[in-house]
Amino acid sequence: MAGITTRESPFSPGKPVPVEYFIARIKEIERLERAIKQTSSGRNENIFITGERGIGKSSLAGFIRYLAEKEHDFIGTHCFLGGVRDLEGMIRVIFQRLLQEVSDKTISDNLKNLFNKYIKGFTLFGVGVEFTTDRSELRTILDNFLPAIRKINETIKDKKEGMILILDDLNGITDVPGFAQFMKSFVDELATSRESLPLLIILVGIPERREELIKHQPSVARIFDIIDLAPMDQNESKEFFNNMFNKQNISMTPKALSLIVRLSGGFPMLMHEVGDAVFWSDTDNEIDRTDAVSGVVEAAEVVGRKYLDPQIYRALRSETYRSILRRIGKLPLGTNFQRKDILEKVPDREQKTFDNFLRRIKRLGIISETETRGEYRFINQLYHLYVGLEAIRAEKGKKRANKR
Repeated sequence: MAGITTRESPFSPGKPVPVEYFIARIKEIERLERAIKQTSSGRNENIFITGERGIGKSSLAGFIRYLAEKEHDFIGTHCFLGGVRDLEGMIRVIFQRLLQEVSDKTISDNLKNLFNKYIKGFTLFGVGVEFTTDRSELRTILDNFLPAIRKINETIKDKKEGMILILDDLNGITDVPGFAQFMKSFVDELATSRESLPLLIILVGIPERREELIKHQPSVARIFDIIDLAPMDQNESKEFFNNMFNKQNISMTPKALSLIVRLSGGFPMLMHEVGDAVFWSDTDNEIDRTDAVSGVVEAAEVVGRKYLDPQIYRALRSETYRSILRRIGKLPLGTNFQRKDILEKVPDREQKTFDNFLRRIKRLGIISETETRGEYRFINQLYHLYVGLEAIRAEKGKKRANKR
C-alpha cells in the first residue's frame, strides 16, 4: 500500500496537458505544422483554434508552440488574456511573457536590450521581467506593433526560423471593439507590406469569442483559418486511457474502459478528471468496473464543484429553476429529453418559466439542442451525473427536514 499511495497520477485535471502526455489530434497537428512550415518560409499565417470548453484547445496550442520551438527553431509565447480588458494590457502581457520565456540566453539578452526602456525591473534572481505599466508607453508600442515585431525578427533571424504568438483565454478582450480592429489592421498592414515576416498568430477561444470578434469586425472571418476541435471518438479515447494507465503499469478490464470512455464523452478536460479520480480509486494496479464507477462518481463531484456550482447553482437562484434542473437530472444517464415531454410532467409554476430556464442553461453551456427539433441533451454525461446526484441530495435533505 505504501508504494501505491506515493505513486504519481499521469493525469492533469484542470490545466493544459503537458506535452509529453499529449495524445491524438493528428489531423489538427498536421494542419498546424503545415502553418509552421509556411511561416518559416516568410509567410504570415493566422489560425483560430476553437471548440467547446474542455475540448483541449489550450493543450493543443501549447503542444504546437513546443513543436514550433523544438522541431522548427521558432521563438514564441503563449499568452493567457483572461484578466485583460484593454489593448494596452494585452501588449504588456505579450511583451512581458515573450521576454521572460525566450530560452536562448543570447537572444534573451538582445531582446532585453532592444526593449530596455520599457523594462522597469526584474523579479527574484533576475528570471522574470517587469514590463512597463505606463499606459502612454504601452500605447506607443501598440501603435507601432508591426515595427516592434520586425525588430524582434531582425534580432533573431540569424538563429531562428520564425515566431509563434498564441493569444489564449480571450474572455473580455474580444468584447473590446478595438481588439478585432487591431488584429485586422495588423494583418492587413503585414499583407500589403513588401517585406515578409515569419509570424504565426494563433487565437484560442470558444466559438462565442470568435463570434464577438466578427461582430466587431466582419473581416476577421477571412483573416483566420479555423481549427474546430470536436470531442475525441471512442477509439481515440480508448487509446488515451490505455496509454496513460500503461505508463503506470496499470491494466483495465474492458467494462471499466468502456464506462470511463462513455462518461467522459471525448472531452479531454473531463477525460483527465475521470482518469485522475479512477487512478486514485484503484488499489491493486488493475482497474475493474467497481474502481471505474467509484472514480466516475468522484469525478462528477469534482467537475460539478469546479464548473457547475459557480455557473449554475449560483446563477439559478430561483428555486423553480433548480426544481426543473433536478427533474431533468433524474432522467436516465445520457438520455436526451423533449421539451414537450418535460412540460407535461411539471407543475404550472414550472411550465411558465420552463422556456426561460432552457435559454439560461443553454447560455451557461450545460445543455445543447440536438438535431431533432425541441430535443435537448446535457453537454456531457458528467454534468448529467452531477445534477442527478445533487437532486438526490436535495431530496434527502427535504426528507430529513420533514422528519424534524
